[in-house]
Parts: sequence; C-alpha cells; structure tokens
Amino acid sequence: MQIHSGRPKDLEKRAKILQAAKSIFLKMGYHATNMNQIAKEAGVTKLTVYNHFQDKANLFICAIEESCEESIRAKQFELTAESDFEQALYLMCHRALSIIYLPEALKLDCLLFELAAEQSPLTQQFFDASHTRMCNVWCDFFEQAIAFKFIQADEPLKLTDLIMSLLLGIRHHKVLLGLDPVPTTMEIEQMIEQAIEFFLLKYQPKN
Repeated sequence: MQIHSGRPKDLEKRAKILQAAKSIFLKMGYHATNMNQIAKEAGVTKLTVYNHFQDKANLFICAIEESCEESIRAKQFELTAESDFEQALYLMCHRALSIIYLPEALKLDCLLFELAAEQSPLTQQFFDASHTRMCNVWCDFFEQAIAFKFIQADEPLKLTDLIMSLLLGIRHHKVLLGLDPVPTTMEIEQMIEQAIEFFLLKYQPKN
C-alpha cells in the first residue's frame, strides 16, 4: 500500500498561509497587502500561496470565512423544552457582542467599508462570510425558540433584525467611526438587559 505523506504537509502550509493572510489583511488593509508579504510571513514561496489560493481575492475571502467560522461556530446555542429562554437569549446576546467588539472584528468591518466604498464585488462575499453567517446563527436560535413556544411566532430574520438593532443602535456606528470607545463590560450588560426587556415586551407569549 502506497503511503501519501504530502497531504498533511500541504494542509499545514495552507493553515500557515491563512494565518499570515488574516494577520496582514487586518493590519494593512486589502489593497496594501500583496502575496509576497503573505508568503514571507507564512514561510513559504509565492508559488505555494498561488497553488493553494488562485489569487488575492480568493485568499482574502477564505481568510475571512475561516476567521468568522472560528468565532461564530463556537457560539451556536441549542435550546431544549426545559431551557430558560430569557437566560439563553442573554447568552446569545453576550456571545454576539463578544464577537462584534473583538478588535479583529472591528478591523474587519473597516475593511468591509473600504471595499464597499469602491463598489468592490468582494463586498457581498465578505458580508456573507461574516454578517450573514452570524445572522443565520440567530435565525436558527429563533426558529428553535418559536418551535418550543418560548416566543410568539414571527419571521426569524425579522426577530434577528430587531434584537441586533436593540443591541447596537447608533452607538455601534460611532464606535466603528472612532467617535466612541468600545463599550465597557458594565455598559454591555446594560445594553443586553435593555435589549431583552424591549424584545420580550413585543414577543413574550401572551398568557
């Protein structure tokens, strides 16, 4: 039986390239980053980078998808009929904000604005890899909540839009623009409490 020893090494190189790409894209921005820099940071040749990722755009999207997958996938929440929904909603809100206000996540949003300002075709792919992915996690959570009758039935996307609007509001835009600091732990707790209070006023089941 022939043993193929190259594949694990290839996967290791791919992981190093992605790690280097994430670091440099966040530091330099999309346009200021080139494949030579990424190859040097990863300790591989530029040809190796191109062999794994056809071009910079593909590498960028793959790096963003992996970054988002690492944080969002670990934050999924499974409800049961015995769940304390208000506590579960609190945990979902807390986990969402813990992702949104990561320094890396704020830098990613700045990159998204940069691409959007240029009407780059990468904008939609970037948005799907990050924001849409988190939205899908929320929609799944609300579908479970509706199934267990923890909340009144409505479109999960509408519920998601409401809770995120309540959590972030104008303050988040000011944070992204550098006009306000990232909320403190105490401020985040207050934001979550207020968001849940208003959300449940509308969607708590009627007795």
